[in-house]
Amino acid sequence: ITRTTCLIGFWAAVVSTGFGLGYIVALLATLTGAVDGPWATAYQLAPSIVLAWSYMVLMACVLDAAPLEGKIWAIIAFGFALMYSVINSIVYFTELIVVIPRVLRNNGESVSVLLFEPGEFLFAVNGLAYGFMSMAALFAAPSVFDRHGTQQARVRGAMLAHGAIGPFIVGALVWPPLTLIGALWIVTFPVMGILLAIMFRTAKQKV
Repeated sequence: ITRTTCLIGFWAAVVSTGFGLGYIVALLATLTGAVDGPWATAYQLAPSIVLAWSYMVLMACVLDAAPLEGKIWAIIAFGFALMYSVINSIVYFTELIVVIPRVLRNNGESVSVLLFEPGEFLFAVNGLAYGFMSMAALFAAPSVFDRHGTQQARVRGAMLAHGAIGPFIVGALVWPPLTLIGALWIVTFPVMGILLAIMFRTAKQKV
């Protein structure tokens, strides 16, 4: 592992965690009624698009840092992270640049098929993407370097926990009650991000 990988990995973890928390705050504000309508969607998606980009970079650093025997798991993980990033970049950019402005101009009917609402096309695609995000964490877990370190064991545990909720996130699209389990994302993701940031920072001090 190089100092450059550790530095980029640290900041990618910090940025993805920070914008993930930004999404969580916006989501809670929506659920409590503090914001509503198209602005509520915009506040949730704006930080989420940065999260999608930074998470891909984070998984690239995990891949670069992985020992040879764990590379295959990290490669698979990066593939899932890349799919998540590409899909949600398209979904969020479409919503922020095309859909929400038209809804705000009372012209939502012209983009009704693209509305970001439960049961609609882009909402389902977004759920699939978050399933890919969790799968990236699940497959990345075995690749975490220095397998015998206590710190790395915590990171692997956090990754496995985040990966385990992936099927419930996707399954909630078919059976909404599964959302109660998928909602654990608001805990598992920040914990994983913080532990990865600490791990990369510690690794940088040792190189």
